[in-house]
Amino acid sequence: MSLAQLFSGSNFRTTIQQYCARQGWKIADLNDARAILRFNMGSQRTQTCYVIKYDKTLEFSVPSMFIFDSYDQVPHYISTILLKRSSEKKIGFWCIEEIGGKQVYSCMHNAEQDLIDSNYFASVVRALINECDELETVILKMMR
Repeated sequence: MSLAQLFSGSNFRTTIQQYCARQGWKIADLNDARAILRFNMGSQRTQTCYVIKYDKTLEFSVPSMFIFDSYDQVPHYISTILLKRSSEKKIGFWCIEEIGGKQVYSCMHNAEQDLIDSNYFASVVRALINECDELETVILKMMR
């Protein structure tokens, strides 16, 4: 079975369960098109990773705690910091994602399903949750 077939149809659910079991991760929620993984971090915060299946791509998304009511409220200096950080990363990028009508800084990664084996899956999830947690720590310190 090809890697892409591991995520096709109802195989998505089984593949995510197997990949998470190999890492010792618990799944918060799972269906045939989306997985939600939650991680308790050393910062005492919880990071949530959404894995969403599209046609031939998986989208990984970790929303940050920084949520704004509108684009006008998004601080440009933080966006500039995030653009710079994105240019330095091999896995993941920062974006502004609309969630529930709000604007949220999120760390994301998109990958073709036929590239995602268990190790790559784990690397992406770890990179995103750690990047989001690190950014939250930095910005919270700046705000003090």
